[in-house]
Amino acid sequence: MTPSFREPRTSSHRAAGEVVSALSSLIRASRSVARQRQAELGASGTPLAILKVLAAQTGEDRPGDLAQATGVAPSVVSRALTRLEEDGLVVRRKDESDARACHIALTPEGRAQLAAITDQYVALLGDALTDLSDDDVERLPGLLRTLEHALRRAGERTTPLRHTSLAPSLVAATAPDSAH
Repeated sequence: MTPSFREPRTSSHRAAGEVVSALSSLIRASRSVARQRQAELGASGTPLAILKVLAAQTGEDRPGDLAQATGVAPSVVSRALTRLEEDGLVVRRKDESDARACHIALTPEGRAQLAAITDQYVALLGDALTDLSDDDVERLPGLLRTLEHALRRAGERTTPLRHTSLAPSLVAATAPDSAH
């Protein structure tokens, strides 16, 4: 029997559906603008995320910590770190207690580049926020942080899936032991 689509039973379910839809649209728009501006701003996803994580730290980070903080594979972080180091934006330092490990730190040039890129993104977003009221703009960061934390907490809870996949062939095609 094929599961049938049912309207959400409560207004909170409908509101959650509207939030999901709005977030999906926001993410798509953000990615589209980011792709358009990457060449112009000279910054792309993972390297920029690494610079942001390093700037938020008081000390140095290991590559594995950066991979976890940015949500990408360690090999992706490693490649990005090589480019960032070649550009003089980060520096690697050997770990004195573990010869196999290293620590990554932001250089003054890296900090300056990140500040310039951030200023450009802030100007772009500032233009986008002109359609909102001052009160909405002031409340937005707190609301977004609250939503982020709530999503992270919800994601940490283990709950069984309550639906079947809409596209089982896509799941089979992307499974690790798939023969495709």
